[in-house]
Amino acid sequence: MDFDKFKQWMELAKKYQSGDFWNGMLDQSSFQQFMKENMDMASNNEPPAQTSMNNNFPNTDIYINEFEVIIIADLPGFKKENLHVSISGNKLLLKGTSVPIITGQPVLQERVQGEFQRIIELPEPTESNQVKAKFQNGILILTYKRKYIYEEKVIID
Repeated sequence: MDFDKFKQWMELAKKYQSGDFWNGMLDQSSFQQFMKENMDMASNNEPPAQTSMNNNFPNTDIYINEFEVIIIADLPGFKKENLHVSISGNKLLLKGTSVPIITGQPVLQERVQGEFQRIIELPEPTESNQVKAKFQNGILILTYKRKYIYEEKVIID
């Protein structure tokens, strides 16, 4: 960076700013406070807050074709034995827990860890014994056959 050009820019900017703008802008404690308030960053060497689970975890796609419904859920870092899947009509419940794979103080933590629970509305109802589940490489794939493939005629009395 060319320091002289930066200095010229600062002089020009001072003409258009009044008050204590630049003193506050260049004050380190004000910057840390701003970052903490607006960017959700911790100061004083506190560890970053763990990524919280939201109502949209895990990321899920649902596909429907002529014969079946397919649900795909991304669960990186989770183990099959720590997952619970259940069905009630057209509601799918996904629950699970993951454990940290590395010990130590995190510097940056974006991966979701801990417990989660999500209820997903399915496009068509089914029964749990009709669902096939497969978990591989952190991806859960659920499939079930559609019950109502063809429309049925209703007789009018």
